[in-house]
Amino acid sequence: MKSPAPLVSVRLTKDGVWSVNERCTSRVAIDYFPSQWAAMRHAVRVARARRRCRVALLGPGGAVRASRDYAHGEEKP
Repeated sequence: MKSPAPLVSVRLTKDGVWSVNERCTSRVAIDYFPSQWAAMRHAVRVARARRRCRVALLGPGGAVRASRDYAHGEEKP
């Protein structure tokens, strides 16, 4: 059975700063950026550095507005 892909979520905080939350089995990290563009660019770089990853843009209340899966290489069952 495959484990779920690590998640990188991007969301606007209450104080107007964009946060990028990286969650996987070995690491939890949070970074803050002044613009959505900078936050999304960082999230995609993190996703491309991993074998498998999902990037999600979260809206108000935590609802997923958009998401994309990144997969590199072949996975063995």
